[in-house]
Amino acid sequence: MIAEGSIVGILRSNGNVTTVQVYGHTRYSLQIRMSKVPLFAVPFVADGFVIELDGKKIELGRCRMLPIESSASTPEYRVLLLDETIDVGDLIGKGRLTVYDTGLFNLQLILNQKEKVSHRFKEYSANLTFELNVYKQFFDDLDRKFRKEPGPVQDHLHQMILDREGIAFTEFFEDKVRELDEQTKNFSKDENEAHGFFFRRQVWDFILQSAFMLRTNLKPRGYAGDYEMMRMVYENQPSGKTIFSRLLHSYPLRIPAADAVRNRRKMISDEIRDEMYRHYDSEFRIMSVACGPAEEIGDAFEEVTEMENVHFTLLDQDMEALRMAMDNVERLKKEKGFSLNVNYINDSVRSMLRIRDLAKEWGQFDFIYSMGLFDYLTPPVAKAVLTRLFELLRPGGRLIVGNFHVRNPDKAFMEYWLDWVLYHRTEEEMLALTENLPAHYNRIFFEAKGCQMFMELRAPDR
Repeated sequence: MIAEGSIVGILRSNGNVTTVQVYGHTRYSLQIRMSKVPLFAVPFVADGFVIELDGKKIELGRCRMLPIESSASTPEYRVLLLDETIDVGDLIGKGRLTVYDTGLFNLQLILNQKEKVSHRFKEYSANLTFELNVYKQFFDDLDRKFRKEPGPVQDHLHQMILDREGIAFTEFFEDKVRELDEQTKNFSKDENEAHGFFFRRQVWDFILQSAFMLRTNLKPRGYAGDYEMMRMVYENQPSGKTIFSRLLHSYPLRIPAADAVRNRRKMISDEIRDEMYRHYDSEFRIMSVACGPAEEIGDAFEEVTEMENVHFTLLDQDMEALRMAMDNVERLKKEKGFSLNVNYINDSVRSMLRIRDLAKEWGQFDFIYSMGLFDYLTPPVAKAVLTRLFELLRPGGRLIVGNFHVRNPDKAFMEYWLDWVLYHRTEEEMLALTENLPAHYNRIFFEAKGCQMFMELRAPDR
């Protein structure tokens, strides 16, 4: 809410100029207060409305004024902007003028995207949406038939359908994903973007059925792979109000790429536990980069009774992810009944590359790991980040970073259905990131599904 009287506005109408006070706003409207009742009839359309913000005059164009019923001694009105759809929240809160083009130009640009899509792919998409609609109607009809049954009976019937017809649907869906992979495997980056854009608009109504698919597409935290998506993958539980939605929600949580995410959590927790035992009689400093909810820390302490000499540093650019990690650490401390030294850093890769003396700022560590960060880094940035992380190792310290391999069988599904694009790498491309690093030892290894590889580097002992 705006502090009363902090923003001055000027209304122009039929040659008359009236000064007003802006005292509030919604995202697309403003609330103003006049010193006296205007001479003109309200509601009315003003020729122009200007506000003064941070010493600048901002022209907002024509507007309509609607009276607001209130107990204030002076008249108050809501201002609706007529010429442009302006994000008033951005303007007032951030001083940023964001105009949304609601005309036909942008719409036509979107419609023209289909001209970049091959006829064969359009035919595939049309057949897919038809078949998915047939399945959806079939399962929705069953839902309606079961609706009046008691809860336990409904659960029993749903499970029967999932175990029978649900398996048939999953097999159908897997066939369609294989066909998608076959059609797109030789596409260029631009072709993938154009066809993916087209595809998601064809299947959007089905994406809405899955909470997981919807979140990967909307990216409410600004990126794919956020802490809530990780929670869904880790828990791997069916979700949805209908049989069809449960089937669509479950599919991406059970593919090999999702298994790889669960596998890497266990692998890293095992590495943490082994390192803690190796340093049981000395200080042990460990850092997780792009830590997310840091569930692997709890896994590592399942068989550990006490480890007061362990110091964790958890780094993430997303404060909500760090809060989740804090909650998990606090829960672990209560369950185990011992203290745990944890430092939280809310910062980004950009800062990592900018800070000159990173070791002085963040410290040095015996073990550093990053499970998913490198999936989103271009080769030059990945190489620079790897170099900076290597600088943070103590003598003999280990660094492990994960990256999805080009063999990931779910690449097409992730990119087209989930709008989840990763930088997949080969072993050679991963090792190329280590050029000029004085690593004493390095190796490449994989989790059980072979989707995600890990690279381990070890600093010289001295």
